Amino acid sequence: MDLEAAWSAGQHQEGLAWCLERLCQSRVSDPLLLRYALEFALELGQENALLAQFPDLTQNQDPEVQALLSRIAWQRGQLSLALEAAQLAYQKSPGFLTAYTLSTVAVLRSPHEAGRWLREALRQAEAVGQPQRTVQAAAALALLEVTLGAYAQAEVWAGWGLRVAETIGLKHPALRNTLNMARGYAQVLGGRLATLPSMDTTQPDAWLVQGDFLLALGQAEAALEAYTNIDDQLSPIRARRLPILARKVRALLELGRLEEAQRLGLEAKVLGEETLDTFRDWGELAYLLPVSLLAPSEAVEPLAGLLGRFLRRPSAPRAAMTALYLARAYLSLGLEAKARTTLAEASWALEGLSTEGRAFLAVPKAFFQEVFALLEPIPKLRLHFLGSETAWLEGAPLELTPRHQEILVALALHPAGLTAEQLALRVWGEGGRPEVAKAEVQRLRQRLPLVSRPYRILGGVWADFVTVRERLLRGNLEGALALFGGPLLPGSNAPVVLEAREELWSLLKKTLLSQGSSQQAFETAMQEEDPEFWESVLAQLTPGDPRRALFQTGSRQARIRRTDGSEEMCPLPAPVFRFNGETMVPLRVLADALNWGLKSTGGAQNNGNYSVQITHYER
Repeated sequence: MDLEAAWSAGQHQEGLAWCLERLCQSRVSDPLLLRYALEFALELGQENALLAQFPDLTQNQDPEVQALLSRIAWQRGQLSLALEAAQLAYQKSPGFLTAYTLSTVAVLRSPHEAGRWLREALRQAEAVGQPQRTVQAAAALALLEVTLGAYAQAEVWAGWGLRVAETIGLKHPALRNTLNMARGYAQVLGGRLATLPSMDTTQPDAWLVQGDFLLALGQAEAALEAYTNIDDQLSPIRARRLPILARKVRALLELGRLEEAQRLGLEAKVLGEETLDTFRDWGELAYLLPVSLLAPSEAVEPLAGLLGRFLRRPSAPRAAMTALYLARAYLSLGLEAKARTTLAEASWALEGLSTEGRAFLAVPKAFFQEVFALLEPIPKLRLHFLGSETAWLEGAPLELTPRHQEILVALALHPAGLTAEQLALRVWGEGGRPEVAKAEVQRLRQRLPLVSRPYRILGGVWADFVTVRERLLRGNLEGALALFGGPLLPGSNAPVVLEAREELWSLLKKTLLSQGSSQQAFETAMQEEDPEFWESVLAQLTPGDPRRALFQTGSRQARIRRTDGSEEMCPLPAPVFRFNGETMVPLRVLADALNWGLKSTGGAQNNGNYSVQITHYER
């Protein structure tokens, strides 16, 4: 039998049987028979049975046999032994098989080193005229480039390998599947997958890969079915099952079945304990994905540790996936700075991803819009207009007139732009004149990157009032409260500001009452003058709740002491409560009652002649 031809044709079972028959008949083991028997057995997953039948095989000193034995040691987790044996085999006999095997065992030490050995294997195969082995090297290079996040390069290697395979009529089904798989993943993550790649589903892992491609094409139900099929067919080996469980979790997340995904993730985590690092990490990742969406505070620390391992190894797709979920967990907790830091640390794994690639790794997509926004170029202009009037341009504070603040609110709410007529109506109202709007915009353009026809902000803008609204619409109440500092430009009466202020406050109240805790609603109510909202919050408190005694409504008169010793009576239409024996009111309401220009929402407040201490109040 032509053993190399049998390997190329994928006739591995027949080739192994032929080798075993002759090895059993011969007293002297032929190194060539041993080499092909090992290679066939590795292709079929029968290497342990072969070693049990021929225990003396491990003592054979043929370099190619030793190289293949190093692969078995690598699969068993004996990494140092595997690397030492593979290096020694190559030193004894530099060639395709020894270089290729060295690349396999070197990948955990350094993927870049593995890439160098694969290119050496490719050179060796080309030098001796073995195109079938050049296809094998090209397939491995394509998969390695996917691991490194070089998706365009991966697609090139896979395409070239398929072209050579077609030219020589290579029938090796597992190898052709590997090439189609690598090209498919490169297209998924690079945003170029249009149709389902061709896969030979008689091969063991074909349904697993097929499920990934179905998920990428938006067919989550079909993907889950594919994962379930292979899960049912494979023997119950933990290392084989963990990647399947992780994929089933992702499909369930895409389908919105979060609790079911969490239960399956816990199973993966438990099964992954005490396995090799790469399999254990699959189990931990499967567990943490749903936890990060359901209980982000519990997920951030283990996700950060997992991300560190993926970045050190490295594994670009898994590092990118972990970074996206970790960033989302941080944003859910109102920790935008940590989310940005996480994405920056994983930038090498994220930068090659297309929009479609990000959406494939982070599901459900609706949960990650804010994370994806952080990956876009950072806007030069930042507006902090909720409870304050601060703006920043390229990291420096920007002083703006009240009218210019109102113009920027209008433009931030309409990123596609506004005409002069539309801008005049939104900022000045019914009596607004386009020529006045043009003149104000012209003054503002001297300080900001604005363009005309229509008027819009060049380079984008980040605005806290826009971000809070987006978070509330996505149900991210904690993230919204972390940014909400108070009403939008409280001193403005511009129509666009009044409308946006009321819409945002109504949305916040509705979300607080429907999904917020009583403490969140209580704390927010104490900041604002909204008697109707106070009553709604009170209705949520149980009769015995001690906060009911702290929360009083009605009109009051407070006696305010001046710093010069004189006193003044002031109406306070706001909640009044006592804390440590002191009578307290919301600082913002007190400032409004005294016609102060409020500059701070925390700490002691004194504005010229007035002290915040209330000496007396009367109902």
